[in-house]
Amino acid sequence: MSANTGPPHSKESEMMVLGCMLSNRHSHASSASALESSDFFFDEHKLIFQVLRRLYREEKPGEIHLTAEELKKNDHLQAIGGVAYLTALAQFAGTSAHIHEYIEILKAKSFNRQASLLLEEAKKAFISDPPDPNNIAEKVHRRLHDLGKRYSNSDKASIGEILTGAKSRTDPIPLIERIEERQHYFKIHKKPFMTGVPTGFIEIDNETTILEETNLVVVAARPAMGKTAFAINIANHVCSERKKAVGIFSLEMGADQLVERFLSLRTGIPGEKIKRGSLSDMDMMRIKEQESFLRSAKLFIHDQNCGTIGQIVSKAKSLKEEEDVSLIIIDYLQLLNAGGHAESRQYEVAEISRKLKLLAMEIRTPILCVSQLSRKVEERQGHRPMMSDLRDSGQIEQDSDVVIFIQRPDYYDPLDKPGMAELIVAKNRNGGTTPSIQLHFDGKSGKFSSQIKETPRQTRPFRQYRAEPLFEEEGHPLLR
Repeated sequence: MSANTGPPHSKESEMMVLGCMLSNRHSHASSASALESSDFFFDEHKLIFQVLRRLYREEKPGEIHLTAEELKKNDHLQAIGGVAYLTALAQFAGTSAHIHEYIEILKAKSFNRQASLLLEEAKKAFISDPPDPNNIAEKVHRRLHDLGKRYSNSDKASIGEILTGAKSRTDPIPLIERIEERQHYFKIHKKPFMTGVPTGFIEIDNETTILEETNLVVVAARPAMGKTAFAINIANHVCSERKKAVGIFSLEMGADQLVERFLSLRTGIPGEKIKRGSLSDMDMMRIKEQESFLRSAKLFIHDQNCGTIGQIVSKAKSLKEEEDVSLIIIDYLQLLNAGGHAESRQYEVAEISRKLKLLAMEIRTPILCVSQLSRKVEERQGHRPMMSDLRDSGQIEQDSDVVIFIQRPDYYDPLDKPGMAELIVAKNRNGGTTPSIQLHFDGKSGKFSSQIKETPRQTRPFRQYRAEPLFEEEGHPLLR
């Protein structure tokens, strides 16, 4: 950083924040919510920020072209240095993963600057020998206190701030308005409003929401029950039907194997045939059709350097920042390690479980984690899973918001409900549990399917700033 003269400021940090706002929609939203134009020292930066914040409030993307047009309307474009300066800012910006650190630098400089000006005013007032110095002292104290409150990093939020949306973790719209929207949706559509990500299975989605943001969802079963297949089914639905991004951390199989399973699921062609190449020309045509779709799907797979919880946390944060993933899948929990010496495997799994829950809370994205069950299930008559069967740690039960067991009767007896899989929602912290959900299961392609043939309840068409990208990465020739 270059040395600055005059009141506290950092030109580089101001350029960094504006550059991130111009090139990343999350940075645009974070900065517009956290900063004021007075937090910028340079007049040209104040003008640019004012336009970017107005675009954010109007639910428009904060990219170079729109920003330049808005500045031009008010004859400010040349004052800030023209399109060339906006382009230079976007190119100057570092990684948007650190936008919150850049924001804090600006807020600290702004606080110091405004506090010093306030104390200069107070000094002049006292030098004038006022008849009531206590009154001035009280005013200075009050203004310093108010200034401190504005720049406080406290995570504390009053119930009033949450109700008004000022410190809502999910939506700046007042909470009562959001509840009224849900009521309105129910009256019009005659079906429940849904806030999270649908799984694609009517039997689940019509009863409850499991993929709520911040939820840690554990899908547990004994080997060969279809745990990974179930996770892939949900990922496929979120990508193909909901058009949302999904991140998968695959610790058990490589990315190529995982993609082959997606192709099998989407075509209905048995995975074994794809693996061995015993395919007809019609099979190959279907595979190529789905390959074309998968090329454009927002599906991101990590299959290397993700064996520790620290690596998962780091990569998951990057995925959220870069791709705005709506779901993260980890396959599977027992293959993770804490990255250091642990007193016992139980303690290690407990640490992993807790960090996964904290991660879901921090990035506000549901995490679906596949988990194994202990052998106690095999020894029990009926083989019905219980919460105590979660392998290695009772902490998984404690940290998870939702626990789903998968049970296939025909695994133990081929004549017992062949082709059926039973899902047991054994825990749902924010909704109801379901003792038995029956789904069809095709073991050859890994496809789970609903028995009910009706339209599942849809998510509400979110407001534009929530449903549509605020910024197209390649939407302006200057950013290509």
